[in-house]
Amino acid sequence: MDVRREVEFFDHFAAEHGEYDVLGEGAYRRLTDLFNRWVRPRAGERCIDLGCGTGAFTASLRGFDLALTGMDISPMSVALANRSAQGERYIVGDITFTGLPDRSQDIIVYSGVLHHFTTRTDRARVLTEGFRILAPGGRLFSYDPNAHSPSMWLYRDPRSPFFSDQGKTENEVLLRRDELSAELRAAGFDPVRIRGIGGITFRFVAGTAARLLLTIYNLYEHALRFSPFEDRLGTFLVCVGEKRG
Repeated sequence: MDVRREVEFFDHFAAEHGEYDVLGEGAYRRLTDLFNRWVRPRAGERCIDLGCGTGAFTASLRGFDLALTGMDISPMSVALANRSAQGERYIVGDITFTGLPDRSQDIIVYSGVLHHFTTRTDRARVLTEGFRILAPGGRLFSYDPNAHSPSMWLYRDPRSPFFSDQGKTENEVLLRRDELSAELRAAGFDPVRIRGIGGITFRFVAGTAARLLLTIYNLYEHALRFSPFEDRLGTFLVCVGEKRG
């Protein structure tokens, strides 16, 4: 991963547009509902969002009464997040080497960040570091674009005739369920649960053509949410893993 280009992209986005908050309210409700049901957070637990950006998903976790921290490599994003913080804190850091103590967190979150690491080796570094800082009994929660999602393939796969590189960094790939499962287990997480989910509405997408189709796309997401194909074709893959005590 080209870290310099990643920092430049998100610092520039924060300077030009402010908060990096592209998901719709329905998407956040879907994700936080799964976080609540699968992670079962308890009040006062230490939770860090690794790769938090400007804190959009971190902020959605405020209602769980956690000791919340966000970490991101983009100084501009972290500065923006701290301006709107309500009890949580945001720090600049590299999630492949956080510098945090062993077993210092009860929950780690990767909110749409693992797909920014394009190789298994890079993702292994991220997940191994996350495992290190988790306390025994700690849980991982992540979500990333699904390689088997028709909408993600059409919009974000370079092989698609409708591929667009607007609004994305060079360091982004679509991820498969089997590779995420293998990588999480190799890092030490067990058990591991992965599910495809729909209902991932967006309120902002880059590109004029994409914005014109956004209403139709969000209707598709709503339909997918209640279809029998959601697990297979869901837009995001949500992962939960545990560090056994």
